Amino acid sequence: MTRRGSLVYYLSAWILGCFFMSAGVWIKDQWGFVKISRSVPEISGLLFFTFYGLILGAVPALIVGFLLRKVASLLKCKTPAHWAIFGAILLPLLVGALETLLRLAPATGERAEWILSWFTSGPHIVIITGWWLAIPAGAITGYFLGRIQRAFAPGEPAPTEPPPVSA
Repeated sequence: MTRRGSLVYYLSAWILGCFFMSAGVWIKDQWGFVKISRSVPEISGLLFFTFYGLILGAVPALIVGFLLRKVASLLKCKTPAHWAIFGAILLPLLVGALETLLRLAPATGERAEWILSWFTSGPHIVIITGWWLAIPAGAITGYFLGRIQRAFAPGEPAPTEPPPVSA
């Protein structure tokens, strides 16, 4: 195991972040006006969105996990509710920033476009479906990451009691 559970934390950031974002996109796709996939029925559609979400959202999820951990440690946040608030703020900001990066990037070589698409394809799908889906996904992911961080945080030293006074 790594020091302070970093491996568990970042794997959870990737898996949970991508799953909750994919579930939001899938729900919006089922009941929304934008149809991304016309032939993918019910639960297999959720698996389809989750699979591609894990691939296309890996880098953004790890970036959000890193930023969330740094912001929460700088502000000395201990409760998962604070992590949820910061996750609800950071994820939409990152999705918007990566979408802007995609629009502003000049047309370069094929390799550079492929690398850029690795970072921006997931956020682009979120923007097309609805940018606001990143708010609940970020909040839920932040909550769970806060609990994971708290579970692996070094324990508080036990308070020492003064020695008993002998008479």
